[in-house]
Amino acid sequence: MIIERDLDALRISGVRELNAANAFVLEKMVSAARTGDAKDIEFDLSETFALDSSGLGALIALRNAADRPGGVLRLVNPTPLARRILELTRLHRVLEIAQQEKRPADQQSEYLNEAGSTVSPRPYSFPRAPVSLESAAA
Repeated sequence: MIIERDLDALRISGVRELNAANAFVLEKMVSAARTGDAKDIEFDLSETFALDSSGLGALIALRNAADRPGGVLRLVNPTPLARRILELTRLHRVLEIAQQEKRPADQQSEYLNEAGSTVSPRPYSFPRAPVSLESAAA
């Protein structure tokens, strides 16, 4: 699991399973990483192949945490399995889902490892990748 910090957002990626085994740890890591002006949370689900009710609960908790300071939780590039689970549970109507191109490696920001320590610090200035939002009615 990788948590990147940007000026106005946290980006979470590298989560292969979001289930009872790691949902609580994810919530605690995001809570610890949300400092400064980071209101939005972007969660990359492009590698997620397992998602259970505890994982869905963690997504709702992250949405609520982002919503308090006026931010948003954005689920980016969900796998077909993750998208199907979100549709079956109707969470695709509550959570924002987006398709986004990957950023080049030279535009990566500072990120945290699973222990919460900073790895490979980089400057905070990089352009945001364009996001195309899906219709919630789809």
